Amino acid sequence: MRLRSASYWIGCSLALAGVAALARAEERRTVAILPVVVHALEQQAYLRDGLADMLASRLGQQPGIAVIRVDDPGRATSDPDEARAAAKAVGAQWVLFGSFTRFGEGASLDVQCIPVAAPGNPEPRSIFVQSAQIAELIPRLDGLVERVAHHVLGTDASVSAPSADRAELEELRRRVDALERRAAASVAATPKPEATP
Repeated sequence: MRLRSASYWIGCSLALAGVAALARAEERRTVAILPVVVHALEQQAYLRDGLADMLASRLGQQPGIAVIRVDDPGRATSDPDEARAAAKAVGAQWVLFGSFTRFGEGASLDVQCIPVAAPGNPEPRSIFVQSAQIAELIPRLDGLVERVAHHVLGTDASVSAPSADRAELEELRRRVDALERRAAASVAATPKPEATP
């Protein structure tokens, strides 16, 4: 009797765990990641695939988000209506799309995030990162993806998790304040010229 009741409780526990897992899966918001439009003279396919891989792996680690990759290069677009249509075709609730530009040694990534079936077709939320060296752009993808996640999940990124841009602005303010204090101290410490009769 004890064995039967133990297996009964184990079965109930497994069933409840399965229901909880299903509920959690249903709560996740699906985001389609479209291929990025690449503005560069070389390695377009390599850059397009690499950026999609990095965005998908980072966004897929965000709690509450499930990623759907769209790998067809023909779906690369900067047009919101085309992006919505591509995301709708794969059953996603949101779509992430945009462009990558290489200029000399530097690079910029401009992505947009928009709900697929929102009333009134709202304007996409644009998120932009750039760097003087292409290798410096990769670490900034974490902040970009964090901002996308906050937008998709409906949380306020400026309150719950400051963006990289906000942190950079605060650092710039601290530096300016420090320079102003040093300049004021230098002026105060400079001897005043004596007035000549």
